[in-house]
Amino acid sequence: MNALAIAAAVVLVGGCSNNADDSGAGGQNTGVAAGKVCDGTLDASASAALRRLAGSDRFDELTGTNEAGEPNTFSVSRAVKHLHDEYVKRSACRVYKSGDTSDQPLLDVRFSASSNHPSASAEASTGDRVSYPLGVYALAGSNGADLFFRCTTKATTDNASVGDTNYVKAEMSAVANNMRGDSVNQDRMVVLNSMARAVAEAAGCASTAALPAKVPSGEGT
Repeated sequence: MNALAIAAAVVLVGGCSNNADDSGAGGQNTGVAAGKVCDGTLDASASAALRRLAGSDRFDELTGTNEAGEPNTFSVSRAVKHLHDEYVKRSACRVYKSGDTSDQPLLDVRFSASSNHPSASAEASTGDRVSYPLGVYALAGSNGADLFFRCTTKATTDNASVGDTNYVKAEMSAVANNMRGDSVNQDRMVVLNSMARAVAEAAGCASTAALPAKVPSGEGT
């Protein structure tokens, strides 16, 4: 499934939790600060990017359990564990603006093993698609962003959906029209890159992933 080819806003019933936390801006007492979502994988730049995209300082994640029988809240260790499993069993970070009653996430990020990656030169030239010099392929578009990085991983079970591979795909579903700010493409990629760096570190491939701490400016394709 390609984040740039599907609609990002998936209706998720009963999704959000309201976790008391007084540390955010404005003294709000629901939700958590941006740096606490997605298993704390958002660094300072990514946290600021998320706040710009949402126009909010407080956030919630999906609660309950997924089809793997594990918590829906994102975990880096579970993301690595399920890289080779089917889509619905992968650990996903679904972020909501705190207080949003639409049951539609602001963004949905998950990771999967991949045997190959797209070629940036093969992408059609359109005004809303921006490529970035990250990993082996990174592109933001109207429905989200994709980031592939070099990371050799092995299937952990005989019935894995994907076999041994040399790449990991970081996939974000996040519709641009639902975002705020003047740097939507850049901000979405900053968030995705920060999460990808944490997953690469946990998977033992940070040295080959080519994911810098600072996201360079992108180029329209």
